[in-house]
Parts: sequence; structure tokens; C-alpha cells
Amino acid sequence: MFINRSRCNAFTLIELLVVIAIIAILAAILFPVFAQAREKARAISCMSNARQLSIAIEMFAQDHDEYYPKAMFNDQADAGVPWGNPWWFGWEQVISPYIKDNMLFHCPSDSQTYIRCYNDASGNPPNPANLSSPSCFPGSYRYNISNQPNGPWTALTMAALDQPTDAILIAESSNGLDGADWNQLATWEDPHARVCHNDTINTAFDRHGQVSGDPNNPATNGAGLSNYVFADGHAKAEPWGTTWNPIGPAQQQGSATVYPTMWRQNFSGWQDQCTYP
Repeated sequence: MFINRSRCNAFTLIELLVVIAIIAILAAILFPVFAQAREKARAISCMSNARQLSIAIEMFAQDHDEYYPKAMFNDQADAGVPWGNPWWFGWEQVISPYIKDNMLFHCPSDSQTYIRCYNDASGNPPNPANLSSPSCFPGSYRYNISNQPNGPWTALTMAALDQPTDAILIAESSNGLDGADWNQLATWEDPHARVCHNDTINTAFDRHGQVSGDPNNPATNGAGLSNYVFADGHAKAEPWGTTWNPIGPAQQQGSATVYPTMWRQNFSGWQDQCTYP
């Protein structure tokens, strides 16, 4: 007499625990790698956006006798320069006809993006103040006007830069601790937009590869990487400290000794507020 017995194949509890442990170990190893890969992709997208903004600035300059745009067109046109823009326009607004999407002004790594809005060509404020208005722009980038010969009041010519490959044109930014809604930065600005070593809270000098978890930690601020676009059009990720490396011999600005850096190489005009290395 034969008895058929069916055998049930199944994992034992110990085998299940071993598999779960292996999966947990792999997840702990791979999740940070995936996060780094995502951030790398966002950083590349941020650089691409900034690069396209610089192309739009170059196109604007070619259409305006090789004058770069002002940060704010808050005065009359310079002599012989047919700006054709209302005095309340910002640099974002004058280059927007050269791009197709205002979201180019947004860096995907910017988790605190704020919206900067301007009046339209007729002087009417945007309503509502959001991206549905062609006069509103994300604020992930700021325009460096350190080389402007008379601060914000006079435009810079392309020929005025002896070293365009080392002249920062666009830098990544944030609205800072005080929520300052500024569209430019400079070596002579007030703390809302100054790029000195002790005034970094309103800019994003370590948005990519941040060393500390606290973006407002002065001990590590600027120790990571940020994307910069230069006057010749190329873009590069740099540690903030390297942007202050001297790129020329010492010069006198009033009673102060200054050194050309990526932030400023033209020392005519406004007095710097920064201490140079």
C-alpha cells in the first residue's frame, strides 16, 4: 500500500529574516547613491538653465550695441544707447523675449524658490503675482553687476572686460534669511546682495554638494559647489572660495588695495565693500 504525501516548499523564518536583512543593507547602500545621482541631475539642469540665460544676455547685447543689460533699468537710457525699455524693467524682463519659458529662471535644486514680479510695459502690476504672468520670474539666479562702471546706473560694454572668461555674469542665489527680493549681487552692494566673505546668506554658494545640513551655517557656507556663468558664455561649477582667487595684479581703489577676481576686474566707479584676499 502506497501513501502519496505532498511536500510544501517554503522559506523558513530564519531564511526570511536573512533576505530582509540583505535587502535592508542594499537599500542603505543604494539610497544615498540614488539621492546623489538625482542631485547631480538637478545640478546639471541648473547649469543648463543658467547657460541658456547667458545666451539670451549675449543676444540682448548684440541687439544693443554690445551693452550688457542693467540689473534694473531704473534711469534714463545711457547716451547713444537705445534701450527702449521702461525704467522699472529688470534684467530678467529684458531678456525674456529671447527665451521661451520663464521656468529657465528656476533651478530644480532650489527648494526655496521665490517669485520676483515686475510691472508690465504699461506700468501695471502683475495680477496675480505668479508665474502665469509674463512679468514674473523665479529667483534662483542673480545678475552680477560688480563690473558696472557706475554701479547700477550705467550699463557695461562687452569690450570693457579684459578677461571675460574669468568674469562672473550669473550666479545662483536664494532669498536669504531675511527674504530679500533682489535680482542682482555685487561687491559694493548692501548685505542683501553683497558677495563678501561675511555676507553670503542671500546667495546659494553651496547649493550643490553642501557640506553642512544647515545652509546658514557660517562655518561651512560656501564650502560646497555652485554653478557660475561667465561673460564669455561658458558655465562651470566652482567652490565659492575659488571665485576669489586673484586673476591679476593689485590695484588701488581710493585708499584700498584690491585684486581683480572673478567677481570684479573693473574698478572704476563704486567703492568696494569687500575685503580682498
